[in-house]
Amino acid sequence: MGGGQQPMTSGQQQPTAGGQQPMSGGQQPSGQAMAGQEAQGRQSFENHLTNELRIALEDFTELSHIADWCAKMCASEGPQLATCAAICRDIAELAAFNEKLIARDSMFGPEVADTFVRIAEESLPELRQFQQHSHVAETIAAIDRTMDSCLTLLETVEGGRQMGGQQMGGQRMATQQPSGGRTRG
Repeated sequence: MGGGQQPMTSGQQQPTAGGQQPMSGGQQPSGQAMAGQEAQGRQSFENHLTNELRIALEDFTELSHIADWCAKMCASEGPQLATCAAICRDIAELAAFNEKLIARDSMFGPEVADTFVRIAEESLPELRQFQQHSHVAETIAAIDRTMDSCLTLLETVEGGRQMGGQQMGGQRMATQQPSGGRTRG
């Protein structure tokens, strides 16, 4: 018990000690100021996100972590899951890239999101062969969620292109068609 009281006593002495108080006091406000600036930046970033963007961003973030974890698990389980590991690694990187493009409001975001949907659709049959592994099943579920939110977001973006902003939207649609991208109309 005496040992428990001593740190408390020395803890009480630290704030009252002249040399230590300014140091800890100086660190706290700068840490708080940085946290405040970060929170303020995050708030303004989050304020410009639509609900569809926010959901897609969260899903891409979650998928990038789950798929990366799954790739590592597959790699550790032997060569029979090598293809599954490679697919999960690609999905994780695509999800992380989409996350970055959404975060910086890239004009190429819709094309990359469309590419994600196409690659995810192509990868699911292969992944489903290994869904008896819990990490693969969890990745499949995360891919499905992310594809749903991504398709909802793409529909919203494409709807916005048709209603206004034809200048940029027309350019994007023109670049999408030759690459085999999804077209609606």
